[in-house]
Amino acid sequence: MNTFDRYIFVQQMKPFVFFSFVLIGILWLIQSMPRLDDVISNGQSGLVFVKISILIFPQVMLIVLPISAFASTIYAIHKLISESELLIFANAGISNTRLIIPILIFGCSVCAILYFLSLYLVPLSQNKLRTDLYNIREEFSNRLIKDQQFFHPIKGVTIYIRESTNNGNIKGIFITDARQNDNRVTYSAREAIMSRTENGLMLVMQNGLLQVLDSTKTALTTLKFKRMGFELNNFLPIGPRKDISPVEIFPFSIISNPENFGKENIYKTSEFISEAHIKLATPLSALALTLLALCTFSVSGLNRKRYVYTIILAITSAIFIQSMISALRTLVIKDVSLFWVLYLPSVLCILVSISLIFFNINISNLKIKNGLT
Repeated sequence: MNTFDRYIFVQQMKPFVFFSFVLIGILWLIQSMPRLDDVISNGQSGLVFVKISILIFPQVMLIVLPISAFASTIYAIHKLISESELLIFANAGISNTRLIIPILIFGCSVCAILYFLSLYLVPLSQNKLRTDLYNIREEFSNRLIKDQQFFHPIKGVTIYIRESTNNGNIKGIFITDARQNDNRVTYSAREAIMSRTENGLMLVMQNGLLQVLDSTKTALTTLKFKRMGFELNNFLPIGPRKDISPVEIFPFSIISNPENFGKENIYKTSEFISEAHIKLATPLSALALTLLALCTFSVSGLNRKRYVYTIILAITSAIFIQSMISALRTLVIKDVSLFWVLYLPSVLCILVSISLIFFNINISNLKIKNGLT
C-alpha cells in the first residue's frame, strides 16, 4: 500500500477498533449474565465465571465484527467528506476512485479474521464452554449432600436440602420438577438418604409428600408416602456429553461427512449442515457491508448535502442483508439442498456494490470528458 492507501486504511481501523470494543462489550455482557446464574447456582468461584466469559468472546466477535466493519467504513467516509479531505486529495491529483483499494483491503482483512474465528476459534471455544458448563453441573452431584442452598442442576429442576451429613443422611429435602409443560411435580420429605450406585445417584425419601399440579393449574393431586426411592440421573448430568451442538463442530468436518452428525444427538443432521454453511457465509458479510457503505456514498456522488440520506439508506440496506442471512437459515434446515441461499445475500451485495461503484466511475469520467470537450 502507498501513503494514501495506508492513510485511508488507518482512518477505517481507528473507528473499527472503537466500534468493536463497544459492541463486543455490550453483547458480551448480555450473553455472560445468564452464565453467571449457572456458576452461582452451582457454587462455583468467580474465577470460573471469568474463564467462561472469556470463552464467550469468539462467538460474540463473529457476530459483531461485520457490523463494526460497516459502521467504521460509514464513519471514515463521512469524516473524509465532512472535513473536505476528499477535496484536498482531488486537488492533489488523487481521484475519489482511489478509495476502492484501501476499503477493499480493509474489508478483506476483516473477512480473513472472521474466517479464522468461524472455522477454528468459535467451534473450539464453544466446545470448551459447553463442556465446562456440563462439568460444573455434573460436579454438583458430588457436592449436593454437603451444601445447603437452592440448586438448579438443569433447566426446570430445583433441589433444596435443609440439613445433610457426609454419609448421605438428609434432614428435610425439597425437589421441584417443571421440565414438562403438562404438569409440575414437587417432592418433599422429612428424611432422605443419598448414595451412589452402579446406575448413578440414588435418593430414598421417607415420610414425604408428592404433589402434581396440572397444566391448567386448577387440579392438584397430593400423595403421602412413607418411603420412596428413585434415581437422580434424569436430574443431574452423568457420564460423557451427548448433546454436542452444531456450533461446536468444525464446518469442514460437517461438510465432508454430514452423515456422521445428527444420528445419536438431539440435533438434526440438517441443523449441523446449516450451521456449517452459516460459518462459511458469515465472514463474507463483512466484505459485503464494507463495499455497501462505499457504494451508497458513491451513488450519492460523495455529496456532502446528501450524505445524511445516504447513511440512512446504507444502514437500512445492511439491516436487510443481515436479516436475510438469519431468515434463510430456517429454509436450509428444512431442505439442505438449498444451502447456497445462505451465501446469496452477501454475494449479491458484493456484486451489486462493485457494479454500481464502477458504473458511477464511468458516469463521472463521461461527465468530465464532456465538460472538457
